[in-house]
Amino acid sequence: MTALYLYAIVSSRPRTTLGRGLARQPLAVVPAAGAHVIVERAGVPAITAPNLRAHDRVVRRIARACSAVLPFRFGSVVADRAALVSLLAPIAPSVGRALELVEGCVQFTLRVYGRAAPAPKPSRGAGPGTRFMNARLRARQVPEVAPVTAAVAPLVRATRVERHDREPLLASVYHLVPRAEMRRYRAAVRAASRALDGVRVETTGPWPPYAFAETP
Repeated sequence: MTALYLYAIVSSRPRTTLGRGLARQPLAVVPAAGAHVIVERAGVPAITAPNLRAHDRVVRRIARACSAVLPFRFGSVVADRAALVSLLAPIAPSVGRALELVEGCVQFTLRVYGRAAPAPKPSRGAGPGTRFMNARLRARQVPEVAPVTAAVAPLVRATRVERHDREPLLASVYHLVPRAEMRRYRAAVRAASRALDGVRVETTGPWPPYAFAETP
């Protein structure tokens, strides 16, 4: 029996036809976890650049038809509908909260390139616990683009940060932005980027909210 390939969780059943997926099979909707999951009857596709792009195109199509979307990672598969319902049932509350967060929003990604800001020196006598917490805090901050962060703060519903510290790529910053604020967000990033020193920001998007679809 062919498995189900997973594309996204959505808050409500789409009112439009979603077309076909990677395997050229019609997309279907499966109720689960108090929401709906867009699936295709297909197995795991080969990991190739064309398939990755095709997966993203399908997710984008779904995002255009739905106001709240939680995309699955490429290659997510379950055996059948019963397995899907069983998989999501224990995390239904988390799914509901995540859908509320992304409602009406898209993701913009900022890639930060340049010279890393010096890490703050630990206070004298700081123990391993303090040093660990300081490292965790730094992993969630990008002081190199503080002017941009301040400028877009009123336009951003949520933020995820991934530090790389492999110069020239210092960090990736993911912003969840209401669709109605996209134009103002782009303008704010452009204007605030002029104040940056030693770094530059590359902005991509809008994307479906991949970085905000993590559930337990």
